[in-house]
Amino acid sequence: MSQFRAVITDFGAADSCIEQAEFDASGLDIELVRSNSRSPEELLPHITDADGLLVGFATINRHVIERLTRCRVISRYGIGVDMIDIEAATEHGIMVANVPDYCIEEVSNHTLSFLLALNRRLIVQNQHVHAGGWGYPAQRLPTRMSEQILGLVGFGNIGRAVAARAQAFGLRVLAHDPFVRDDDAAQHGVELVTLEELLRTADYVSLHCPLTDGTRHLISTRELALMKPTAFLINMSRGPVVDQPALYQALISQTIAGAALDVYDQEPPPPDEPILQLDNVILTAHTASVSEEATDQLRRETARNVIVALQGAVPRSVVNAKGLGLLDA
Repeated sequence: MSQFRAVITDFGAADSCIEQAEFDASGLDIELVRSNSRSPEELLPHITDADGLLVGFATINRHVIERLTRCRVISRYGIGVDMIDIEAATEHGIMVANVPDYCIEEVSNHTLSFLLALNRRLIVQNQHVHAGGWGYPAQRLPTRMSEQILGLVGFGNIGRAVAARAQAFGLRVLAHDPFVRDDDAAQHGVELVTLEELLRTADYVSLHCPLTDGTRHLISTRELALMKPTAFLINMSRGPVVDQPALYQALISQTIAGAALDVYDQEPPPPDEPILQLDNVILTAHTASVSEEATDQLRRETARNVIVALQGAVPRSVVNAKGLGLLDA
């Protein structure tokens, strides 16, 4: 019987070879098993005696955490930890670790791909030519990007990478982030503003904030009404940051010009989700983070977080370090 037991709750890869290789190289005796479950009911039979969890999008709520008898660490495959009850984990002395530098290049490039496609009306132009048309479709011409403004809601690692790319195209960049200082933003050539000013001013509003109680439905009917009728919304954060029914109404009423979404209220969205039927929305399937290199890095780092914790040390990124008194560790 192994000294430690680690469970992958859910992850898209068909195998666990990268994680297993990290565990084998660690010198620790770790049994690695896969659950392939997301709901608490399906998870519990597999994880109650786990020393570490590797979590994709499984719901690790208080009910689950209270039944973990040996767990030292919950390691997230990604940056966001909104699927994990951080307060409950902290109360039970469990570290919650993430991979904060994962997919910065991929998501920022995906964001700029959305922005360019929206600006140049690429989807409409593609459909126009496929249908036998020629010339520019009968709609408003694009605006020169060097005359436009990008507003970033959230100015962390990804927001900053997006800003640098956007500035290369001549866009003026504004940001709203209550946790960033004016002088820090200024070092990146970005002006910090209130959310209301950003919404009123920006031609593109791109969301890069975490999902918390404070950001759930941050963008709803009132906020969408503040935006220019020619503006576009890009959501790269989490689906519930946007009130999706309110967004649908804003799109069909032309309160805003269009949107690009990589994340949704429900994933995958149901077939009857009305936003799927709109032609002024570009949609991808929560794939902005994907590349071969990013995925390999993510799997290695998520496994390493577990290894470090089982070695009795502190992983490099513990989101509840303050609550656990680990900041000086």
